[in-house]
Amino acid sequence: MGVRGQGGRGRVQGSGFRVQGGCALDFKYKSLLSGFGLNPEPRTLNFIRFLFVLPCLLLASCRSLPPVSPFEAARIPLAYEQALPVSFKAQQTLVFEFKPHWWWPTIRMTALGYATVNRRTGDYAVVCLSPLGVKLFDVARTNGVTATRLMIPAGGDQAAAGKAISDDIGNLYFSLVPPSTAVVKQKGNCLVFRGACSEHEFSRSTGQLIRKEVWTDHSRSTLTFGDSFPGSMTLVNHAYGYRLKIRTVKLEPF
Repeated sequence: MGVRGQGGRGRVQGSGFRVQGGCALDFKYKSLLSGFGLNPEPRTLNFIRFLFVLPCLLLASCRSLPPVSPFEAARIPLAYEQALPVSFKAQQTLVFEFKPHWWWPTIRMTALGYATVNRRTGDYAVVCLSPLGVKLFDVARTNGVTATRLMIPAGGDQAAAGKAISDDIGNLYFSLVPPSTAVVKQKGNCLVFRGACSEHEFSRSTGQLIRKEVWTDHSRSTLTFGDSFPGSMTLVNHAYGYRLKIRTVKLEPF
């Protein structure tokens, strides 16, 4: 039952398996190309070998994990929530993109963001400044009351747009796990929890939230998350046509 390796020719024997040095595929590549009167250099042969191997790797990466039990499915968002920071201050870089009309070019602004979030009380304050120090928007929620000051064009009713931005900011930092009534289904290597007005998608391999979607009768927003919260986040508001990309450069608890 042991495995024995032999040097020189690269042979490994044992347990009925044998791997010998050299590659039989190389001979097939060379024979096939020789049939067309081609004699490729080693570098060209390596590139051709890569073209053969790449589809196999892509197919292997798309294979789904075994079906998950309801108990295991419930543990993933629970473990994720327990690992989230409760209260923190974050210094961030932001990119705000907005398209007022389908025929209008996209407006793109870079900015600096400062966020103070207390996930225990539900309070937060987010300020977005241009590189010159001009305030683009200021959103805060204290004791359940939200105040928004919006200095960037967002199309239509500015008050409604300000509320949409404040709701989106809140969705970035809160309700990051699905409700207990959500229905779970497996999609490849991910678990999708669908509730009455939200959908959360978790990676089974990392246990991280990778996508969150929220909607009402008149709006829909899609949020995507990086490997760690709140490292990198992207928010797309489909009703108002704006996109907000956030990258946290400094994080500290308070």
